[in-house]
Amino acid sequence: MEYKPDLDNVIKRYQAFWQKDLHDHPPIRVRYPIPGQSDEEWCQAFQAPETYFDYHENILKHRVDLHDDALPTAAIDMAPGMWGGIMGCEVRFGHGTSWSKHELTDWNDMDRFLDMRADESNPWVRRMLDLVEYFTEKSAGKCLVGMPLPMGPGDMVTALRGPTEICLDIYLNPEQLQVMLEACTKLWIEFFQLMFDRIPSYQGGYADDYDIWTPGRTSYFADDVTSIISDQSYLDTFFKHDCKVADSLETPWMHIHSEQARLIPEFVKIPGLRGIQVVNDFPAGPSLKSIVPQLKQVQKEHCLILRKYTIEELEEILGDLSPEGLLIDTHCDSKEQAKVTLQKWIERVW
Repeated sequence: MEYKPDLDNVIKRYQAFWQKDLHDHPPIRVRYPIPGQSDEEWCQAFQAPETYFDYHENILKHRVDLHDDALPTAAIDMAPGMWGGIMGCEVRFGHGTSWSKHELTDWNDMDRFLDMRADESNPWVRRMLDLVEYFTEKSAGKCLVGMPLPMGPGDMVTALRGPTEICLDIYLNPEQLQVMLEACTKLWIEFFQLMFDRIPSYQGGYADDYDIWTPGRTSYFADDVTSIISDQSYLDTFFKHDCKVADSLETPWMHIHSEQARLIPEFVKIPGLRGIQVVNDFPAGPSLKSIVPQLKQVQKEHCLILRKYTIEELEEILGDLSPEGLLIDTHCDSKEQAKVTLQKWIERVW
């Protein structure tokens, strides 16, 4: 692969990781600032398949001599607003991301959102398929085509209702909320099965927008809205829908924020779940040291991905974790610092 000559060896590390084993060292992805990767440049690039692929290719060219475990990925990601678009909402872009207008303001209008389809009749699905087609052609021999941002049923309904409203709905409109969650779960599964059919796999697995490889027809999923609800509300309202999403995937794993670490005892109850990614939110969320007990609970039976923690923060808690079933997604201030960090990781005695 042009932008990752040692890709097959990288895949071996991922295969070992998902088996809670070790192939020389735990996989590590090291990020650093790259010219052309600013929020404004992303918002300009995504507007056409040609400019969006060029945006990805620029990043891959800068990273080709950094031999970490990031897959060489051109993801068809349109950020969270994509799901609002698929569900018929107005989508807005800015600050390096996207979001949608909360258009289900009255539950009496719910019916118009229940017939959502993940096929070519949906303008946003068609837009994603156009990206897949173009990226597949342009990536041949160079890189992998990555999945779009998955989100999950809870976040999809939040895109329709808004975070305040969905929290109230748990108590005031639970029946309507469940009907909408069922519809969003069905749409999520249909959309990703379509993506698996159209996006080329690599060595029996798929790349995602985090540049992580997962075996089988699979992706991660997320329900960020659970960061603002209780554990019991999660179990009563969202848990069964996350279970259905996980059941539709071969190697399901979950993206959560550090504030959601308190819900890890509930998340690990999802049948078939293979891993959990914890993203640093400090100071909005707890410190890394304070959630070590929950991280150890993940590693009892699941794989653990730690994202956005500095290598200095990680060094303070690595002794409490197993290197088997551990994946690190860290960041540095420069390419030079990234290379030093990577070399120290490789030389570390595991």
